[in-house]
Amino acid sequence: MSNKASNPQATKAQHLQSAIDRVSGGQEAFCIHQTWGIGIIRAYDADKKLFTVDFPEQNKKGHVIDSAFFVAKIDFLNPEGIIARAYSDAGKAAVAQALSEDPAGLVKSLLAEYPTGECTSYALEAALDRIHFASLAAGKERATAFKSWWTKARAALRRDRAILVPERKGGLYALLEAPKDLGEDLFAQYESSPGLERRLALLAELAESPASETRSAATESNLAKVSSDLAKAVSAASAPGRRRDGLPAALVGIWNRDKFFRSAVENVEMTSPTASDVIALCNEQDLAVLALNIPHTSEKIRGLLDLVRAHHGDKWADRAFDLLKSREIGSAKSGSAKLVSETVSYLCDAGLTAEVAARFAQWLESRELRAPVIIWVIKNRASRKYAEVVAPLVGPSLLGAILSSVDTEALESNSSARIPLAFELVKDKDLIPELIAPAEGRKADTETIFDLARSLRDSQGFDDMTRLKLLSRMAKIEPLVQRLTKSKRDDDESAEKELVVSQSSKEEKERELTEIIQVKLPAVKEAIQVAKEHGDLRENSEYKMARQDHDTLSARRAELEGLLKKARVTDFTEAKADVIGIGSTATLERGSDKSRVTYHILGAWDGKPEEGALAYISPLAKQFLNRRTGDTFATNINGRTENWTVLSVTRWIDAR
Repeated sequence: MSNKASNPQATKAQHLQSAIDRVSGGQEAFCIHQTWGIGIIRAYDADKKLFTVDFPEQNKKGHVIDSAFFVAKIDFLNPEGIIARAYSDAGKAAVAQALSEDPAGLVKSLLAEYPTGECTSYALEAALDRIHFASLAAGKERATAFKSWWTKARAALRRDRAILVPERKGGLYALLEAPKDLGEDLFAQYESSPGLERRLALLAELAESPASETRSAATESNLAKVSSDLAKAVSAASAPGRRRDGLPAALVGIWNRDKFFRSAVENVEMTSPTASDVIALCNEQDLAVLALNIPHTSEKIRGLLDLVRAHHGDKWADRAFDLLKSREIGSAKSGSAKLVSETVSYLCDAGLTAEVAARFAQWLESRELRAPVIIWVIKNRASRKYAEVVAPLVGPSLLGAILSSVDTEALESNSSARIPLAFELVKDKDLIPELIAPAEGRKADTETIFDLARSLRDSQGFDDMTRLKLLSRMAKIEPLVQRLTKSKRDDDESAEKELVVSQSSKEEKERELTEIIQVKLPAVKEAIQVAKEHGDLRENSEYKMARQDHDTLSARRAELEGLLKKARVTDFTEAKADVIGIGSTATLERGSDKSRVTYHILGAWDGKPEEGALAYISPLAKQFLNRRTGDTFATNINGRTENWTVLSVTRWIDAR
């Protein structure tokens, strides 16, 4: 059945008469205009031969149009079809509910209206866009809203066994007769999928589906096909330059293969490639990447540690400790918390609690305790289970490690944004007191507290407001700290008489300032006025919060205005090719691990550590400036020394 008029052989004149009959009987008729899109025909004047039509996609209501001109420009829609019902007074609520709750069912109903039960992805998306628009709330941006809905809907379609989903844009969506066995369906999709990523996703679905519904696909011949694909994946992942990208997916694929075929194939874990084969390919760095990029469930992490234990024999614990100490774990943006928690638990369950305590104490002393491990210590400092590990660490040295770690992570910027350890220090109001003046135990001496306060004052990892808040917590314990609570205005940016910045970063600061002045400050002022109407200001939390927001925004406004006054825009063409300066790209060898590192030394507000870009005013970049190719030198950041050799210097602008 076509989505257009129900009888495909009927003439347009018959469709016209049918539409006239509907509107004459008090019903709507529906059409698609070549230019204006969906039309809802509301009335027809037989004497003047005029239609009255709403065009919702153009926000046109009550548009009067001559029938001769109108009919030449439109195609009539089947009034019982999904698109028409989406715009009808009687059907729009039900269609909108289906859009939200059962997108797969809606698509199946739409496909059923096509004569062959299939249509191209372009045609389907165009129809769904119109259906989705009918339910869109006023003020919503159409394209963005549809894209968001369609992303979720496609995931539902892939799970529906009665819909064939094309792998490529322009392919056919089609209604299928649902197979009696889910395994047959999923494995058929597996075999027809051209890409490894999609095949691994289907393998995961097979592994997670009930064995009673997938048993027919768990055959030795299918195992051979899957194992062949996994062998290629492992081979590609272990090639030079590819190992870090592909090994996690290959390992998870092997785990899913073993889980799916276990009920039908004896000792499937011994089928090549095995999970142990992947572990055998990993050096220390690869193992950390592997650990960070598998699904972070207790089952998967402990499964990985079981493999490490089996493969490395007596040395397995050292490999587990390497994970907790690795640079990869320390620099991970997410995913490390569960890994640290499970690894510590695994080591302790293996009877190595004393060894964990000794290693952590050693790393704390040498400032090698990674941020995710510090966060684990913070969150478990009251734990009875881990008291032997945590109790010796809770003290002033831990606060020093926290400040050092935060500062190191913030080297390239002047903000604590997205630094989890900084967030823990701020939100946990009991942490600083417990570290320097515990309820049970000795308070740290004045000199130690004052040194920690100075480290906090000089830290790159906190904005002025947050730094003052944390210093105030310390001042309650040691009053001498009060002298340090004056806002730290002599930081790198403020000390500079001139700030060299890129045009894009200057515009970004200007946009932020404009938003504060024109949007945020007026809004918070209004909130203050509303809060005042709630009564006694001494007990009025809404008023206090609004005042705090106002003070923070006013301080940021003043800061931005001061910085922008000192900003000088550069296009980096002044950079030299033989000496590191603003606008240079420098490749260096790091002495501690002999690795090659490339940094771009850019404007004061261009620091993006994840992309290798350092602001020239950052502590690390400052120690690179004026170095030449072949120079060997040392940097010192927070008491940590690192040796470097300059391998090459080029102009950043030349590679753009």
